[in-house]
Amino acid sequence: MTAAHSLNNWVLPSIAVIIPVYNEGRGIKQVLDVVCKVPMVAEIVVVDDGSTDGSVGMVVRAQECDARIRLITHAKNRGKGQAIYSGLQSTQAESIVLLDADLRGLDVQHLENLIDPLISDDLDMTIGIFRGGKFYSDFSHWVTPWLSGQRCLWRAHLERICWKAAEGYGLETAITVACLRNHWRCRKVFWRGVSHPPSEIHRNFFGGLINRVKMYSQIGRAFLIASLDH
Repeated sequence: MTAAHSLNNWVLPSIAVIIPVYNEGRGIKQVLDVVCKVPMVAEIVVVDDGSTDGSVGMVVRAQECDARIRLITHAKNRGKGQAIYSGLQSTQAESIVLLDADLRGLDVQHLENLIDPLISDDLDMTIGIFRGGKFYSDFSHWVTPWLSGQRCLWRAHLERICWKAAEGYGLETAITVACLRNHWRCRKVFWRGVSHPPSEIHRNFFGGLINRVKMYSQIGRAFLIASLDH
């Protein structure tokens, strides 16, 4: 989709929001409720990555209220990187917003603050950074802001990251390496009051701990692969 929209005297490129979902039946509705209130968004692509809860049904019900929502499903869990790749291949939008499905405290202003600078200030990417939400989310973004899953960037940039490095939990690392290597103009956008629950809440404590170890091992792998990619 290439139709442009006008906001505050800026002519905006077409914008697609891609949301990967894995067992987020309780959270995805809250996120979609907010995204659907942003008129500059042309497409809302939800990629269900093999959920076994009610996530798909929640998205289907949301589609009845907003025709911009499209649902892509993976038969089995393939990881966040593949989910984003599937969403990207399904749209021709010129700029892409990446959002997690379990955000708490998100509102329209947060999204507009993420999108507007990309166009008005001629940036390559913006990154949403949590502040003043939950202490664990704030701490995580203070220590590793480059792992934030909330971003807005040009499609052309996202297409050229190392997708092999992006497999599993490596997406944000692959994007960050591409950003550093290509000297993208990037800005942090502070999202006051926004957070998302740690993996230990989604699973039992030990299951969450194992998942966290797996996540950081894949992040290390992604950094190595992306750094060596030419």
